[in-house]
Amino acid sequence: MGDLRTALPFIAIAVSLASLYFSRRSWLQSNRPVITAFVSDRGTGNISTTLDLVVSNTGNRPATNVRLIAAENDISRLLKPNAQPQRKKMIHDCFQEAAIIPILRNGEELSTCFGAITSNDESWMEHGAQIEIRVEYGDLDGRCYKSDMPLKIYAREGFAGSVWKAS
Repeated sequence: MGDLRTALPFIAIAVSLASLYFSRRSWLQSNRPVITAFVSDRGTGNISTTLDLVVSNTGNRPATNVRLIAAENDISRLLKPNAQPQRKKMIHDCFQEAAIIPILRNGEELSTCFGAITSNDESWMEHGAQIEIRVEYGDLDGRCYKSDMPLKIYAREGFAGSVWKAS
C-alpha cells in the first residue's frame, strides 16, 4: 500500500506532462498557416477562359516565404507543344525561387496570370492537365511546413464542363 502512495504522485505528474505535451501539439496544429494553391478562372467568354494561379492562406496565422515547387517536366505537361516561348516562361516563372511570397496574411489570397484555355486551336494550355506540386512555407515563429497537392488546368465554374447562365 505504501508503494502505491509513493507511485501515485509520479503517475499524476506523468499524466500531467503528457496532457501538456498533447495540448501544445494540438494548439500548434490548429494555430498555423494553411496554404493552398489552385487554378481559378478569371473570366469566361464564349471563346476562351483566362486563368489565374491563386495562393491562399486559409489558416489563422500568417505564412512566410511561400514557394510553389514543381518539376520542369510536370510544368511542361500543362502547356501545349505549340505554346510560344514567352507564355511557357510565364508559367515556369510561377515555380521559380524569385516568385517566393515573403508574407501571406491569414485570410489573404494572391493571384497571378496563369494562361488561358480556348475552344479553338489557339489554346496554349492543356485543358484538364493535372500535376502534383509542393507548397513550402513557414510561420512567424520559424516552423516550416510542406504540402503536396494537385494543380489542374480547368475552369472552376462549371468544373464538369457546363454551367447554367442567366439570360
